[in-house]
Amino acid sequence: MALRSWLRVLVAGAAVLGLASCSEADRAVLGAPGCPDGQAADPAPRKARAGAVWAWSPMNGAPAGSPAEGPVPGWTDVVSVADGRWTTVAVRADGTVWSYGTNIGGSLGQGSYERHYQAEPRRVPGIDDARTVHGSGPTFYVVRRDGTVTAWGDDRFLVNGGKREGHTGVTTPQQVPGLKDVVSMGPGSLNAFALRSDGRVRGWGINLTDVLGDVDGTRLTTIDGVDGVVDVASAGGAVVALKADGRVCAWGNNSHGLLGTEPRGGQTGSPVLVPGLTDVVQVAGGEDVAYALDRDGVVRAWGRGVGGALGDGDVQDHSSAGPARVEGLPEIRRIAASGLTGLAIDSKGGLWGWGSGLGLGKRAGGNAARPVRIPLPGPALDLSGAHVILDPAPPGDTTGGEPFQDTTP
Repeated sequence: MALRSWLRVLVAGAAVLGLASCSEADRAVLGAPGCPDGQAADPAPRKARAGAVWAWSPMNGAPAGSPAEGPVPGWTDVVSVADGRWTTVAVRADGTVWSYGTNIGGSLGQGSYERHYQAEPRRVPGIDDARTVHGSGPTFYVVRRDGTVTAWGDDRFLVNGGKREGHTGVTTPQQVPGLKDVVSMGPGSLNAFALRSDGRVRGWGINLTDVLGDVDGTRLTTIDGVDGVVDVASAGGAVVALKADGRVCAWGNNSHGLLGTEPRGGQTGSPVLVPGLTDVVQVAGGEDVAYALDRDGVVRAWGRGVGGALGDGDVQDHSSAGPARVEGLPEIRRIAASGLTGLAIDSKGGLWGWGSGLGLGKRAGGNAARPVRIPLPGPALDLSGAHVILDPAPPGDTTGGEPFQDTTP
């Protein structure tokens, strides 16, 4: 037998032996349908209306006696907000960036490393062309109008694009090296992901669960096997990406079913198709839980359901690999996630939440196994954590009454 034929036999035999030594969960992940080719994507920055920011729950670290809820001083023309639980950052309509809250390793972005609480927003220096802000804990990323990304905060490793260089935080904004043509982001606690204008996803950081793909190292890389992407979100041990044709792909760890395969377990750096999701218009990710919003305003959840994060009526620690409808919600037009809490804005501007009481505070009564309505003084435009951007001049028929009528019992 020719040498080449022998090599083929040896390779095939090694593959068979490798699969035989894998668990059933590993084989399920390896055999899952790959992320399919689809229509080309030309994602663009989301068009956002400016509004006033309202905090509906106090931030971590706020001194005793701080307001439990209310308007954030001075934030009346905000187009993007990122709530990092301890620190909150906003982009105003003029492209400037402002922050307030507790400074964790430089998370306020104003040159100080020392921990302190700042009750009123102050401007983050050096940025006047911001489009959006994205955060993961005390680290923040600003997408600028030229498609570059500027970052600061507690995690120097991620701010530096995956380069290991010291352990102290970055106290003033600096450009993330190598990133360009970025339209949005989906950062996580150990890694970060950026969506480019060509529909490709770039990632960097810790790769323990193969979320950077089948590569070694921590530096910026393009995720192979997925293109045509219009939205991306980190979901803890896995990443979910929305394609232009409305389907969703995922890669990383499947211990909580985020890749959509049963039995749960295994992991892969090669994106796979999440079954059961079509006509999706937005994705969001929390701590090992993911959400998808379709064009009919229906929200579906899969992954880890502890604390009620799946909105399925169960607060025990359980998981689901099958995206299931979150019951009890009206027609939804915007979703978000914060840890083990799901959040949504309905078509009339009402705010809803479900999951961990850490994210919902007094309105959860511990945990909310089903969605609960969170009262607001006006209709919401966008949200992040416990902060929403309110419509400053809603149309008279926003909720069927004039003016905005919150129907919370």
